Amino acid sequence: MTTIIDPSYVDPALINPRAIRLVQAFKDALARLRDEEGLTFDDLNTVTEALQHMQQATGVPLALAAMPLYGELFQGGRDGYTPSEDVTSPTFIPGSPHVDNDGALPMRPDEPGVPLVVSGRVLDGHGQPLAGAKLDIYHAANNGNYSGLWDDGVPKYNLRGHLFTDTEGRYTFTTITPVAYADATTAAIEKVVEAAAALGRSVYRPAHIHFEIHHPDLITSWFGEIYFKGDPVIPVDFVGAKIAHPALQGDTVLHEDPKDIAEAGFEVPYRSMEFDFVLKTRTSPATIAREERRA
Repeated sequence: MTTIIDPSYVDPALINPRAIRLVQAFKDALARLRDEEGLTFDDLNTVTEALQHMQQATGVPLALAAMPLYGELFQGGRDGYTPSEDVTSPTFIPGSPHVDNDGALPMRPDEPGVPLVVSGRVLDGHGQPLAGAKLDIYHAANNGNYSGLWDDGVPKYNLRGHLFTDTEGRYTFTTITPVAYADATTAAIEKVVEAAAALGRSVYRPAHIHFEIHHPDLITSWFGEIYFKGDPVIPVDFVGAKIAHPALQGDTVLHEDPKDIAEAGFEVPYRSMEFDFVLKTRTSPATIAREERRA
C-alpha cells in the first residue's frame, strides 16, 4: 500500500517560535544592510568563502571560525561586572591542577618569557570579598600555543591551574608574561589576512590571561580575559577591538632593581600586576560607577 504524503503538512509540535523569530530578525538585519550599506550577495559569498578556508585549514567548527564576526557579543566578559553570555573558550581544558594561593602555574623549567606576579582580590558589587572563589587560570606560551591542544610534547597543563581566594578575597600567582600571538595556520590563509586588513584588524590577538571565576554567590560564573594596558594590538585585535574592555585591562610594573629581583625570588627582571575583579552577586547593585571599578 502506497503512503500518500501531504507536501503541505508541517507537524505543529515541531514548530519553534523562537527559531522563527530569530531567522526573521536575521533576515530583517540583512535587508537593512542591503538597503543602507549596499550589502550584496557577492559580499556574503566572500565572507562564507573565507570562513570555509579557515575551517578547512584549522579543522575547528565553522561557528568557531566565524568568531571574529561576533566575538565581541559573546566572548570577553563584557565590562567585567555585568554578567555575560560568554562562550567557553576553545582553549579551555578542564581538570587543571590546584596551585597554592601565592604559588606558580605549572611550567617547564626553561619556560621562555618574563616572570609575572599577578595579585588582587575578588569582590562583589559592594566591595566585599568573595572568600573561597575558584579561579581557573590559563594562557598561551610565548610561541602563541596553548598546552594540551596539540601533540607538541608540551605538558598538558603547562601554564594552567586553579586556586581559591583567601578569607579577604585575595589571590596571587606567578606565571610568565603573555605576549601577542597569531595562529600560524590562520595567518597563512590569504583570504583571512585580506579580510582582517579590510576591517582594519591584525591577524594577532593581544596578550591576555584567561580567567574563569566560580562562587556560589555569583549570579553566574564569570568567563573572560584580562589584557594589558598599552598593548598596541588591542585596537586591531583579530577578534575585535571592543573585546578588551578598558575595565579588563591591567597595568604591569617592570622590576629591574637587583634587590627587588632577589626579594621576589627571581634571578632576572620580572613584572607584577594587581587586578581586582568586581563581580555581580545576587545582592550586588545593578550597576557600579566606573570609578568604583578596581582595575
